[in-house]
Amino acid sequence: MFDSTRMITTYDYGKGERAGIIVLVAAGLVSLVAVLYLILVKTPKPATYRRTHLFGYLLSVLLANTIQSVGTMMNLRWITESRVTYGSFCTYQGAIKQTGNVSTAVWSLSIAVHLFNMLFLRSRYTKIGFWVTLVAGWVFVITVVLIGPAAFESSEKGPYFGISGSWCWITEDYPKEQIFLEYFLEFLSAGISIILFTAVILRVRGNLVRSDGRWRLRFVPREESWQLSFERDLIDSSMLKVVQNMIWFPVAYTIILIPITITRLSGFSGADVPLGATIFADVVFNMTGLVNVVLLLFTSRFFPDMETVPDFNTQRNKHLSVFQKGGITPFTLTRSDVAETYRRERQATIEAASVHRAGSSSNRSSLSTIQDIGDANRNSLASISSGQSQLNLIPKNETESPVYYLTFTKE
Repeated sequence: MFDSTRMITTYDYGKGERAGIIVLVAAGLVSLVAVLYLILVKTPKPATYRRTHLFGYLLSVLLANTIQSVGTMMNLRWITESRVTYGSFCTYQGAIKQTGNVSTAVWSLSIAVHLFNMLFLRSRYTKIGFWVTLVAGWVFVITVVLIGPAAFESSEKGPYFGISGSWCWITEDYPKEQIFLEYFLEFLSAGISIILFTAVILRVRGNLVRSDGRWRLRFVPREESWQLSFERDLIDSSMLKVVQNMIWFPVAYTIILIPITITRLSGFSGADVPLGATIFADVVFNMTGLVNVVLLLFTSRFFPDMETVPDFNTQRNKHLSVFQKGGITPFTLTRSDVAETYRRERQATIEAASVHRAGSSSNRSSLSTIQDIGDANRNSLASISSGQSQLNLIPKNETESPVYYLTFTKE
């Protein structure tokens, strides 16, 4: 049994507080409607995220946002009664709110980890791995929610889930649990996601390269950033499109966390947080579902066609030869063996033709000049045989490519 002298069984709304909770409920309703619209009407096409497992993780995020919005909308009861009352409904609201908040953090981080594994480590991703991650993620969320009342609740402190400010959540008698079983997980998710996405962007852009077993970080001036794209292939370009779109999810999540972080930390430090600041922070936080829906609808249009792109884990060799000391020289090409052989044979043919022409000058019939043969034939030698006559096309000078001489010799 709990110590009834320590329990808060009712909390009456003060002047203006009820109006603030109405705004908060409206934010939750907007997010809920947006998520349901996306799931039921504007359902993302699984083909858009083919072979990436992103579709399943995004659905998990949307489900988490739905739970979060439901927990917020349960405040409707307190609005109608103008007070918060402890009971089973209050306990359910506290558990549902924590479930929504923690699961949003978990699946936001899961997306970041999946993209890091796929685009940075270039590891293989299997259906078994996806289902294991999906089950493990939700089991972790449920464990975090249940471990509080199961392991930390005590009769001296009172109920774990109960009245906490203007609604029901983890009570203020469990401040460490509030921090480590929710706030810490949210901040950890946002922080790690930003780090992982930054690493992925550096790699797919070409700033971070692994060559001969070593990692190299390289930067070029902004006006020369085009040089980084020189050695990107189709897979690299597709990866860049994916991460450029998906990085907005952790960025938006981090921005959404900033107001509530400031108000919560201020409250923990003993500062008097204005009601308006608290309501504003919670309204922004409860818009997570709407923000995710907007980002999903917007970014899905710019995803590469995954049906035409090879698997992202396709192995390709990367070399730093063009990025050695002296700068990037992407247009310096190495002559191939075929081209070198052709050059030597052509030179030998020209020399042989010159000797032959000098020895048979009495049989030379005519000499004419051909202008502008074309780029493809400027430095070439053509030999045309017809009957007993031979046509030799010889450049006048190796450095004067536009002018050629045509000679006919009689055998």
